[in-house]
Amino acid sequence: MHTIALAGLGAIGRSLLQDMPDGIRISAVAARNEEAARAYLATAAPSVAVVPLAQLAGQADIVIECAGPGVLEQIAAPALHAGKHLVAMSAGALLLAPGLLALREQYRHRFHLPSGAIGGLDAVAAMAEGEIRSARLVTRKPPAALRDVAWLDQQGIVVAQLRQPQRVFSGTAAEAVRHFPDNLNVAAALSLAGIGPQRTRVELWIDPGISSNCHAIEVESDSGRLQFTIQAQPSVNPGTSSLAARSALALLRRLAGSR
Repeated sequence: MHTIALAGLGAIGRSLLQDMPDGIRISAVAARNEEAARAYLATAAPSVAVVPLAQLAGQADIVIECAGPGVLEQIAAPALHAGKHLVAMSAGALLLAPGLLALREQYRHRFHLPSGAIGGLDAVAAMAEGEIRSARLVTRKPPAALRDVAWLDQQGIVVAQLRQPQRVFSGTAAEAVRHFPDNLNVAAALSLAGIGPQRTRVELWIDPGISSNCHAIEVESDSGRLQFTIQAQPSVNPGTSSLAARSALALLRRLAGSR
């Protein structure tokens, strides 16, 4: 029986709690609002303990971060130094904190990044064994997925007033993650699999005519050309694709040896 500790009990954390595969048990959760977490778990999973974030690494075999870049920075080193597996949903944090990249290199066999809301990353990583000439991601999101983004406010973009599709960002993956730390983990994942955050190009569009998060990847390399598109249905949080939690579940099955 493998045990899991969750850092975060938002849309992804709750989805994992509900759908955990057989042979894997969630033993503990750390949440920003411990009182609300206890109230939710009292009916959803009474046997799961609520613990402070600093104690999470000692509660399970596998620690899953699903609460944002700042939380990943706090739990990564303690979990890895304690010999635990770490599953990081906030891939963008690795572009924001160089120390996390160093930890991933040091503990590559235990520092795991799920594919999240996109796919094709195995092929991109294979292409990176040769020469990748260019990598590009175009993401389209509905307005509800990008509310309360400080950088958009600074640019004078009022999301709620958009009536037509509008490109709101174009730049590198490094810039994308800096401006949208909670919204473009897919850009980080693509760049880490391929040619890095400075050479991976990203566009972000807000499209009032869609309800899903749409991602299109184009990679040109000496071994071929990859084109991949996906329309990922949102979870209860419109900014998070339901596929993100399911990619973590698929990874957990592999770690547990059940797939």
